Amino acid sequence: MPRSRSPKQPPIDLERGLPPPGPVRWSAWKKAAVVIAVRSGSLRLREAYDRYMLSEEELSRWEKAFDQDGIAGLQVKNLVDRVP
Repeated sequence: MPRSRSPKQPPIDLERGLPPPGPVRWSAWKKAAVVIAVRSGSLRLREAYDRYMLSEEELSRWEKAFDQDGIAGLQVKNLVDRVP
């Protein structure tokens, strides 16, 4: 009996998961999409700063929060608690 093969999964399109350029109302999911896109190389750091008007410090805080607590760490209430 032949084994059934699962259909080949297309690669994840991070570009479609990113918010549009310009001012953004940031949700934890949108922040995570930017962090993941930068880390995967789909979005360059400089491009992220310019495209979303982010500072290096802000994106760095997102990355640290994401590393510690995943998407939950990117919620505004959690980020505010982390500001020195």
